[in-house]
Amino acid sequence: MEKQIREFLGIQEKLKKPQSMVFYLDDVLEKDPQKYCPNCDSSKVEILHTHNPDGLDYRCKKCSVNYEIVLCNRNENQWGA
Repeated sequence: MEKQIREFLGIQEKLKKPQSMVFYLDDVLEKDPQKYCPNCDSSKVEILHTHNPDGLDYRCKKCSVNYEIVLCNRNENQWGA
């Protein structure tokens, strides 16, 4: 029976990475997300200058995931309504 190359290499659906992630001030991570990508632990992280009033935007140059650090706790209403 024929197989795809990913089956020969033992690589399954782990290759599908999230396109974007959101973190809040009270989230717990092992490494600093300003220096290390929370998706792949690469140190090739760049800050995006998006003028986001709610947080800081980053992109990993290795896995291409975009992520945001929202400048409030997860349970806070960030718009004050």
